[in-house]
Amino acid sequence: MRCPACGNTHTKKNGMRKSVQLYKCQECDYQFRAITDVSEDELWDAYQQEKQTIKELSVRFGMSVATIKRRLHDIKREWVQPPLYGSGFVHLDTTYWGRSFGVLLALDSSTGKLKPKVHFPLKS
Repeated sequence: MRCPACGNTHTKKNGMRKSVQLYKCQECDYQFRAITDVSEDELWDAYQQEKQTIKELSVRFGMSVATIKRRLHDIKREWVQPPLYGSGFVHLDTTYWGRSFGVLLALDSSTGKLKPKVHFPLKS
């Protein structure tokens, strides 16, 4: 382990606190915990791309739920429009039967063909 205060690697285990290993630097006597910090990118990718819940992230990274929520809230990302290829429009029409069922149709204006129908039950 490297001491976060002086950068020296001459450290020793120095007990446990709340199930976390403590270390002590032999050069500057600084005591520190052996928790690896999770980068914003790693946390965001696990949440957004891997679709993990906040509880799952808490267990995975060894942080409290409140810390995970705070860290996710503080992450700032700018959404970038993915490049679009080709031209034309897609016309959409939805018909509902009652509150719990509907059909969505999509028509590609460049080919004039219908896209597959999508039946979807609506949750109330």
